[in-house]
Amino acid sequence: MARVPRSWMLLPLVLLIATARQAGAQLGCSGATCTVEISMPVTDVLRLSLSASSIALGSPDDADYQAGYKDVAGAAVNVTVKANRSFVVQLGGIAGSFSYAGTLTNPVKPSSDLRWAISAAGLASTTNHMGTSATLLASPAAFVTQPLFLRTRWSFATDVPGTYSLAISFTLSAP
Repeated sequence: MARVPRSWMLLPLVLLIATARQAGAQLGCSGATCTVEISMPVTDVLRLSLSASSIALGSPDDADYQAGYKDVAGAAVNVTVKANRSFVVQLGGIAGSFSYAGTLTNPVKPSSDLRWAISAAGLASTTNHMGTSATLLASPAAFVTQPLFLRTRWSFATDVPGTYSLAISFTLSAP
């Protein structure tokens, strides 16, 4: 009778041990169902964009001086926010007055002469102005676009010929 080498006799034992180890790797399984816990970090998404990097207020004519103001035709700029949490957008003039370039004495036109509203109809009664920082938008998480309408106040007595400019700051924050 032929003798079976010992290494062949150990083969069933090795297969049994390997099978047991594979089954041990599936801890947390119950029958044919296994569950796995996953996780992923979600960071703040806060994005502010403007439809324009500069705004032309237009040159006032005698009718605008007579009326006391000139409106920008249509929305001066659209402010878009994308946020996955609540947010606030503040806006206001960076300086207390417009800068002036011209040959006459600087009239020191106050930044409060630039009024704003979120609708064209709102310009008629708005008290919002660029002389102070104010809230343009306050919202829970959203993807929103808000138009901004502008009105510049003009006076024969104080607004002399020249070029006026004012930098406006838009600030997005998440409280």
